Amino acid sequence: MKSRWVMHRGVDIFIADFSHHGSDAAAIAAECDAIRQELHGRPPHSVRSLSYVEGTLANEDIIHHLLELVKETNQYVQKRAVVGVSGYRRYLLYAFSKVVGDLKFNVFDTLEQALDWLAESKGA
Repeated sequence: MKSRWVMHRGVDIFIADFSHHGSDAAAIAAECDAIRQELHGRPPHSVRSLSYVEGTLANEDIIHHLLELVKETNQYVQKRAVVGVSGYRRYLLYAFSKVVGDLKFNVFDTLEQALDWLAESKGA
């Protein structure tokens, strides 16, 4: 599992690391399974999560895996940041969020910006 917990400014943040998988849906599916196990049983709306997707393409299979993951883990997430999408991919991300429904997030250009925002004391 590439995903991991980090401490930033005294706050535990979970990095859901989907980076650099290209169009490898099987690798994304395996990462999604590991994330489900890691977050299962966490208190509702307690996790500050950073989704890192740089270098991964959005194809039908990958979007399906991510959609299913978000449906299951949304109950645990308090704040969510996304890093690794730019240009037209940001529009695809916003379209994805409309399909999911209850998906609130902020998009950042760098990991440091996202971590700083997630470490802020305010909720989502």
